[in-house]
Amino acid sequence: MMGLNANSNALALNALPDFNPIRALMRRLSVTVWSGVLGLLLVASFAQAQEFDRLHPDSIQPQLSQPLQWVGAVNPAQTGLPDAFLINPGNWAFQAYTDSTSLPTSAGSNAWARFTLAATNAPQSWIVRVPKNTIDKVSLHKALPDGSWQVQAAGMAIAPAQWSLPAREPTFEVQSSSEPQTYFMRFEHSEPIAERPELMSPIDFADDASRVGALIGLMFGMSRIFMVMCIAAFRLADSTAFNTVFLSLAAFIATILLTNLVLMGYGGWRLWPDSVYLNQAMRWTAPLLTLAAGSWFCLQASYAKATSTAIYRLLVFAACGSLLLAGVTFATAGDLPHNVFNGWVAFVLAAEVISLLWLCLHGQRWNWWLLSGLMPIAAAAAGRLAYNFGWHSQADLAQTASVFLTEAGLMWLFLALAWRSRAALLTNERKLAFQSYDAATGLTLASVVKVFLPRLLLRAERQNLSCGVMLIRWVDYDKKMRALSFGQRSDALALFGRLLQRVVRDIDTAACFDNGDFLVLIEGPVNRTALASLGTQVISSCLRASSKAGKPGLFDLHIAIWQSVEQAATSNDVLEQLNTRLSQMSAGTQRAVQFVDTASTVPAADSAQARTLRSQQVIDKINAIESSPRLPPIAITKRRSTRR
Repeated sequence: MMGLNANSNALALNALPDFNPIRALMRRLSVTVWSGVLGLLLVASFAQAQEFDRLHPDSIQPQLSQPLQWVGAVNPAQTGLPDAFLINPGNWAFQAYTDSTSLPTSAGSNAWARFTLAATNAPQSWIVRVPKNTIDKVSLHKALPDGSWQVQAAGMAIAPAQWSLPAREPTFEVQSSSEPQTYFMRFEHSEPIAERPELMSPIDFADDASRVGALIGLMFGMSRIFMVMCIAAFRLADSTAFNTVFLSLAAFIATILLTNLVLMGYGGWRLWPDSVYLNQAMRWTAPLLTLAAGSWFCLQASYAKATSTAIYRLLVFAACGSLLLAGVTFATAGDLPHNVFNGWVAFVLAAEVISLLWLCLHGQRWNWWLLSGLMPIAAAAAGRLAYNFGWHSQADLAQTASVFLTEAGLMWLFLALAWRSRAALLTNERKLAFQSYDAATGLTLASVVKVFLPRLLLRAERQNLSCGVMLIRWVDYDKKMRALSFGQRSDALALFGRLLQRVVRDIDTAACFDNGDFLVLIEGPVNRTALASLGTQVISSCLRASSKAGKPGLFDLHIAIWQSVEQAATSNDVLEQLNTRLSQMSAGTQRAVQFVDTASTVPAADSAQARTLRSQQVIDKINAIESSPRLPPIAITKRRSTRR
């Protein structure tokens, strides 16, 4: 029994984990340390702030003998402030200005803040900036030795040209001296202010201005480039729809540029420094104009009208509603409930993104490219919307990121539209080709060559050059086409078109003129020998091709040639002379190429054997000419002009 109990105790000890007193002590210490750190963080979150927010963690901070404190819910009509703060300081319950402080300003109340700079041996200047460029008014008060107050004021209720410092946001300059200097700030706004003022050195202030200047320069430069590209693409695009798309993109870029300039404070500083009304109105009007332009761009570029009536009406409603709301905000100088503005911005952003996503999922793959470019821009707008709802952490960094996101999205949209415009341009060129060229033969249509013929004659007359016109008639065209199948007929017409284009020069025009008739416009200068040689080459090329294809009688051609002579002729006269000559040749002829100004040959029996013999004679003649040594070119003389 004793052995059994010993074994049982050994098994029980082996089943328990090893107890290490050092490890247990370390575990307790770690829990205690982390609990203490969390407790300190919790206490620090409720502790009073001893210094202003700084622009950078390593920024130089002045010494404060009295930290930043505030008191709220002060009636604007109350007089004697801030003298009452100095006379009876105990009557005012100033509170610590912490990271979670939100000044309870509204249309009927404002807030005051105070701080005191410590005494310094030499005077030192510092910059106080209120990081909200939509604030109505903020004023800085300093007591003077004679009992009066030195007041500096800035904000949207004051023209930027009247600010003490020409900055993007309400900014003041304070200075320490051999005695502590106390300053009071009065905040007036229609909604609570959650941002903390910043106290920075002039060097940090200049660095921040340089950074913002670089961002503004980037926006100006990129936006100008984008708008120039849009105008160039607008001029190059042939389709009316694509003209509208690039026009809407240019409007979208322009409104985004204006909105960013206004939101960054540049609008009040440079665009309209002497107008309080525009500063108050454009802070809400510019974003609404951007929303309207963005909805119009999505409407034009997304095929919404052809895909879904509901999506099309939703985007139209978003665009028209944004324009209407922009007009209201401009007329009332931004006197609009902020919740209405924020809610409308959120609705339009959601409508655009959801509409494009729905179109993407229902077959319009192009909208994936459009959605990819709009998402960075929507993210930047959502960041600004979050700022309006109270998110103010890393506002400068978020503003910089929004600028780069917007530029990246616009670049993507332009590249996508440029690629799409190129494809549309090729489609338009193909469409124009079908409108200008015969699909069966690949030759120019008769409607086009009838326009080219009078120009050819006028050009030859003005430049005193000899040009030519050749009318080719396919003998028994209808009969031979009926004898062929559909595929054989298409092959025969395509072959004839290729042969004719191969023979004529690049500057000449070969056209499918009528049923079985083909017209060739020959630019000058050209002489009679060259015209005759060209007609012979057309016949020989067709005879060789028909012999090679096993259909010797397929291409039986009669060619009439007109050459410009001393007297000018109209296009109707030329066509009439050519048709007359071909009508004479249809009765029977031994020469398949004839000029209209030569005597007609005596009609003869036109049997199949005779045609075969003439064809062989033509081929032999061409072979002999091609095998002979090349003759020197014949000098072409200009014809004498009959004009006085």
